[in-house]
Amino acid sequence: MDHFSYLIDQQHRFLLVGIVLLIMSAVFTLSGETLERYGRIVSRTEKPTQFWWSVITWFLLGLFFIGLHLYKNSN
Repeated sequence: MDHFSYLIDQQHRFLLVGIVLLIMSAVFTLSGETLERYGRIVSRTEKPTQFWWSVITWFLLGLFFIGLHLYKNSN
């Protein structure tokens, strides 16, 4: 139980969100389907451009939150 309180701690919130978003982008890439706005699912075979833009967006958001965590903890 100690490990969960460490992850949910205030200063590690951005790190946890970033890791979850990176994992989501990896799962979406491997499965070939991704989530869009309003709960829509986009398939790689039907709309490849929209699929890859969505995966890139999830990935960059994950990197942003991890960078935000590193920035806040460096001060």
